[in-house]
Amino acid sequence: MLGKIDHVGYLVADLEAATAEFQAMFGLARARPIERPQFALRGVYLGEGEGNVELFTFTEDELLEKRLGTHSVVLDHVAYEVADLDASAAILRRSGARFAGPDLRFELHEPVDLGGVRHLWTMPETTFGQTIQLLQR
Repeated sequence: MLGKIDHVGYLVADLEAATAEFQAMFGLARARPIERPQFALRGVYLGEGEGNVELFTFTEDELLEKRLGTHSVVLDHVAYEVADLDASAAILRRSGARFAGPDLRFELHEPVDLGGVRHLWTMPETTFGQTIQLLQR
C-alpha cells in the first residue's frame, strides 16, 4: 500500500532561518518554493532525488501556534508516494483513518490536486498521533 518515502515535512516558525540552518547542516540544495495560499502555507523543498526535506510554515498565527506550540521546528509528517491513492485511502479508512488538507482544518473525502499531483493527509488523532501524507503522481 505505501510506496517509497517521498519527503519528510518539518513545520517551522521562521522559514528563512530554518532553511539556512538545514542547508548548512545537511548540505541540501534548495529545490523549489511552495506557495499554497488556500491552506495559508508557504515553504520550500530541499534536496533532489531521495531524502527530500520539506520545510513549511503557516501564514496564519493561529494555525502555526496550534501545531508548533512552543517549539521552533517540529517533525510534522512523512509523505509516501503511492501507486493508487484512492485504494490506499480506502484501506486506511477501513482502519479508522480520516483525511484532511495540509492545514488539518477540515476532514476531506476527496484528494487535493496540487499541480497534477493528488494528495491526502491523515488526521493525526486517527493514525497514532502522526500525520501521514499520501501522494500520487
